[in-house]
Amino acid sequence: MEAAAPARYQARYQRLRDSDSDGEEAVELRTGPGRSPLQALLHQHHRETCARISSALVLLALALALAFYQLTSGGSSRLGGAQAHRQDGGAGQMGAQEQPGDVPPAAHMHARGVYHHATLITSSKTCSRLGKDLLVAGGNVVDAGIAAALCLGLVHPHAAGLGGVFSALLHNASSGRTVALNAVPHRGFSRRYGLPVALPGLHLLHRHFGRLAWPRLLEGPAVLAQRGVRVDRELAAALQESAGAVKASGLCSLFCDGAGELKGQGALVTQPRLAALLRAVASGDEALPRALAPDLPPAEREPFLQAMGDLGLELQSPLAMQLGDTWLHGAPAPAAGSLLASVLEEVRAAEPRAAPEPCLRALSAAWRGYSRALGGAVAGAPSPVGSHLAVADSQGNVLLLSASLNSSFGSRFLAPASGIVLSDLTAPAGPGLLSWACPVVLSRGEEGTVVGLGATGGSAAPLALAQAIINQVYLGQPLQEALESPWLQLRGGRDGASQGCGPGTLSNLSSGEWAGGAPQAGPWVLQVASQGEHARAFAAPAACCHHEGY
Repeated sequence: MEAAAPARYQARYQRLRDSDSDGEEAVELRTGPGRSPLQALLHQHHRETCARISSALVLLALALALAFYQLTSGGSSRLGGAQAHRQDGGAGQMGAQEQPGDVPPAAHMHARGVYHHATLITSSKTCSRLGKDLLVAGGNVVDAGIAAALCLGLVHPHAAGLGGVFSALLHNASSGRTVALNAVPHRGFSRRYGLPVALPGLHLLHRHFGRLAWPRLLEGPAVLAQRGVRVDRELAAALQESAGAVKASGLCSLFCDGAGELKGQGALVTQPRLAALLRAVASGDEALPRALAPDLPPAEREPFLQAMGDLGLELQSPLAMQLGDTWLHGAPAPAAGSLLASVLEEVRAAEPRAAPEPCLRALSAAWRGYSRALGGAVAGAPSPVGSHLAVADSQGNVLLLSASLNSSFGSRFLAPASGIVLSDLTAPAGPGLLSWACPVVLSRGEEGTVVGLGATGGSAAPLALAQAIINQVYLGQPLQEALESPWLQLRGGRDGASQGCGPGTLSNLSSGEWAGGAPQAGPWVLQVASQGEHARAFAAPAACCHHEGY
């Protein structure tokens, strides 16, 4: 065996033989008795080689495990870095339990509503989670907002859907630009139904700013429509308010049980025809008018197809104004950005920071601007129902979207073949048409904070947003406090003049206590922000909405 050994082992063996007895004994002790020195040397070399290979395999396994962890925890997403964070209170505002795919606990804890990468807030937990899933999958704020908007049309079909309209505001962090899109009809085709402009508008947003493939955004809503959604408290209340009209229309096929009674909270509503339409429009917008036209009276089909072929949707520059070191961008007409601008213009001219009581001066000016802008024309009008969402990421991209069928359940016409509920917004676009839509983006000076705000409440929405902006810009309140602290109201003296500010609630805006006026409906306000390399989401009242993020 010694003669057959390779030369390098023979040489090493010779050195061992020439060494002192201590070296020989050491070899004997390691290898055991009964082996020749060359056998011992070969055995030792084999063990050392195996040890090296084993160590290399362990290191490789550790490296692969770390890479897999970063991928599954969102570290490779285009929306942020690799560090995992945990939020105090769970994934959603309502303290939802962790679900598969949530970011595991690591690094440090966050306050409620604060996320490292991105966040989305809507009135539906289901839709907020759907949007979050797309963010985690590498989608951007536009992708998540589109999917959430389609979802809200299924969960709250009385408020919005494919048959409605919307107003959106997008701040693009990479370009520093803010753009607006009012997806509203520029001409009508019927005295009873409005044009379904929502889907072409969402597709336009995606073509310019989306990241994931268009069909990918429709998958979740299509599955949801096919499997069905449970009637929640908001939809159950809307059904009861419109019980007679729902039972007397085609809507009963969706919202009535086998005995012809309205479905209650917790009942399942499936929409297979709408699911089929969502899958069809994944290939292009032309599938929508083709599917809907046969459901219309013959005399209205050709005008409908012509109007759908000439929607004239386009991105617009927003309204812009400066408030100290803050720039405000709002949606132009027919949305309510100009109404909000009139309110804040009055506040800016009043210079509340220079007053002994900044709150009194700011709120008094806001009310004057609001009253002058309305001119009493809309104060008594019923508030259109709507659906609102906000998305932000830690890089400063923000999307606000407000959608509506105008009235509860719109025209109350359910297209039999396509499953679309058409709005009753039959008037073409004009000033004040979307008085309920008032998305706002604030860019806060040198600190680089970008804030997105939206509100419900019809004609009261701009006034509610003005309060939130006054709290931040003129009263110096932090983002969360500006929404969640008690709202301020004017206190009147015996002569009717305003004497000071005191704690109030959002309901004061509709009860006439705010400053003697009576805008309709108590609003709730959504707020998202990109601040300090984190994305934040808050709402007032907090129980109105659900935020998700990672």
